[in-house]
Amino acid sequence: MKLLVLILFFMISFKTYADSTCIGKVKELAIGRAGTVLIAGPGGLPSTYLCNVKLKHINVEPEACKAMYGQLLSAQAQELTVKITFNPAISSCSEVKSWGWATHFNWIIVNK
Repeated sequence: MKLLVLILFFMISFKTYADSTCIGKVKELAIGRAGTVLIAGPGGLPSTYLCNVKLKHINVEPEACKAMYGQLLSAQAQELTVKITFNPAISSCSEVKSWGWATHFNWIIVNK
């Protein structure tokens, strides 16, 4: 019985801290003159700002933003699947604020 309770506790705890994942192809990728990176597509993600290549914003360093933009640009050109994770979890990829900042995004993963 104790083992069952312990297993359930870890399952609930893991789910609480698990990332939400938006998966799909990049339908839109842009960079503005101020350095803001915009993406749309994976998992129904609307046009949303990820980061800025010139300034630290939403806790993302410019160097990391440049690397992510390069990764996304390559994925779009090769029509590869992209995973964008959010932590804490979001309720739905399509509910991320359109033309707003994608706060709490965590990882950008490109799959073959």
